[in-house]
Amino acid sequence: MSGKEPGRECPVCGHGGEAELLHTQEFVLPSDHVLPEKQDIVVCAACGCVYVDADATQATFDKYYAQMSKYEGGYADDAEMFSSRAAWIGEVLGAERPAVIDVGCGNGRLLLDLRDVGFDDLFALDPSADCIRAIESEGISGFVGSLFSVPTTRTFGALILSGVLEHLWDVSGAMRAVDSMLSQDGYLFVFAPDASRYAEYDFAPYDYFNIEHVNHFDEVALIDLGLLHGFEVVELRKTEIALGHVQQPVIHCAYRRGARGRSGWTSHAARAVQRYVELTGDRGETTAIRDLLRSDARVVVWGAGNYASRLLATSDLGGCNIVCFVDNDRHKQGTLVAGRPVMAPGHIASLAEDVKVLVTAAVFRDEIVAEAKAMGLKNEVVVLDER
Repeated sequence: MSGKEPGRECPVCGHGGEAELLHTQEFVLPSDHVLPEKQDIVVCAACGCVYVDADATQATFDKYYAQMSKYEGGYADDAEMFSSRAAWIGEVLGAERPAVIDVGCGNGRLLLDLRDVGFDDLFALDPSADCIRAIESEGISGFVGSLFSVPTTRTFGALILSGVLEHLWDVSGAMRAVDSMLSQDGYLFVFAPDASRYAEYDFAPYDYFNIEHVNHFDEVALIDLGLLHGFEVVELRKTEIALGHVQQPVIHCAYRRGARGRSGWTSHAARAVQRYVELTGDRGETTAIRDLLRSDARVVVWGAGNYASRLLATSDLGGCNIVCFVDNDRHKQGTLVAGRPVMAPGHIASLAEDVKVLVTAAVFRDEIVAEAKAMGLKNEVVVLDER
């Protein structure tokens, strides 16, 4: 590791001084993409929190999620993840069924599962108008906005950040907003990836360093974040979720208001993430990309997300004879990636059968392969396996 002066303050303790550089991740992103193509993953010298330093602001991410949300369509998230989170919230609250707001609700699945376990005073908040229209069609009230532009003054008995906190650039500002939105005896529920176990659940090189995840928490960082903003952890659970064909480590935290302070514990996220970098960096790029490069075969790349963006910047993929990209995300369709257009998957059927289809999706790989088969494509489908 080497030292650097980050442009961003630590999202947990606010330290603005020197940090240790763990890894630099680069991407090749679609045209007109607002997020930075380079990230430095650093360790706070004061508290040990692992976070991203890059040329961005909270406004950058607000714009991205308002314009580029992928959560109202595409492949479905694992249903068990949301039902188990709803059940855990119900267990923590016991007989209480207060007003609940899910911030960054995405497709609203968690709210629907909360309704199934007895909650009926439910609200959604998301920067995507499409997401809010979808959840309102299910009979749940919604607001278009974020923690930094909350369009309501009411307070709630429980506020949920499910897969949200790791995406927020201004974490301190978010915690202040949470404080203003919660009733005095309200609960805050946080669900976030567990950086202390990245190496144990590694499935594609550097995949936990994607363009959206700018905070890498372990349990100590989450406990201290709460304490520094007047919230004590009342229940904490380290578990895992299944997404597509992979499993990922997560932490569940339930907070209530308490004394401000620090835990006095030492975060082990830096050591754990350093180990993850060492392990994932030891695995070379898949031979499939090199074979495609050597053969000069024409290729359609299915997947214009994080995985492809990272491979374009760090492997020989950019040198392959790429005809186009295809992606189910309508926000990506019509853009250019590395000078090639992003099309809907149906475009493949208009191409010659000798064009190979390279699947670049870390999580929903199997779903894409199944979709290609269902389309009746005769093109060879190439799947990356970088283990």
